[in-house]
Order: sequence, then structure tokens, then C-alpha cells
Amino acid sequence: LSHAFGALAVGLIGTAEYYKLASGQAPGSFVMWALMFEMLLGFLTCTASLIAFGKLQEIMPTRPIMFPGQRVVNIAVFAGALACAGMLIFVPTSSALFPLFIGLTLLFGVLLVIPIGGADMPTVIALLNSYAGLAASAMGFALDNKLLIIVGALDGTSGFVLAMIMCKAMNRSF
Repeated sequence: LSHAFGALAVGLIGTAEYYKLASGQAPGSFVMWALMFEMLLGFLTCTASLIAFGKLQEIMPTRPIMFPGQRVVNIAVFAGALACAGMLIFVPTSSALFPLFIGLTLLFGVLLVIPIGGADMPTVIALLNSYAGLAASAMGFALDNKLLIIVGALDGTSGFVLAMIMCKAMNRSF
């Protein structure tokens, strides 16, 4: 649950920065790239962490939730979010796409975790910790804050390494 709130905070800070900077940024600027990356990871980590929490607390079914064409839907939602992010990077003033971008990233977070069973949630949480760290690091680039860059990168790396170690220990593919 703390990952969800931390990731939501990162996403909301990114949202505030987008609205503050969108009209004054040059199309394709590094700051816009960092903001979109930050918000993509932040918002998807928020909803993915809520689903992981629900599965661990048995609020929702712990079994994998699958449906026909799930991978195609996941790829389409992710591609839609990336397309919106790309448009917002190169045309920062097209803020009408911004709510669609946020909605798609939130939806992708849900779709990313529902097909994973409850027994694998500790590994998923380690990976989500990595995503939250990478989002914080991207936020550091957007805000020009070296401490956030370093701490976020360390958190992202350690979460990724932990997830890989857990997969190996549980005899699961990464």
C-alpha cells in the first residue's frame, strides 16, 4: 500500500510539473521526456500496487485473472499510453491528451498485475519497488534534483536485483 501512495505522489508531482511547464518547454525537451517516463511508471505502479495489495490481503481473488486476448489488450493499452506520451513530449500544449495518458497508464497497471497469482506477489512487489525508484529518479531529472536521481536509481536497481533473486529462488522465470 505504501508503494501505491508513493507512486501516486510521484505521478501527481509529475502532473503538477507538466501543467506548470507545458507551455514553456521546447517540443521534445529532456524535461518532457523525464516527466512522461516518471508519470508512466508512477501511475502504473500506483494501480499495480493496489492490485497486489488486494491480492495479498485476499480482498480480491488471489488466483490469476485471465481473459481471451489479454496480451493484445495489454499491448494496445501500453502502446496507447506511449503514443499519448510521445504526442505530449513533442506537442506539450496538447493537454487534451493528458487525461487519456493518465487513464491508460492507470489501466495498464491493473492489467499488468491481475494475471499474476498471489503466491508470486512478493516478487511483483519487489519489481514495483524498482518501478517506483525509477519513477523517483526520473522525477529528479525533471526537477533537477541530484539527490532524487541518485536515491531513485539505487532504489530502482535494488528492487530489480531483489526481484531477479526472488524469481531464481522460487524457480520462476523473470
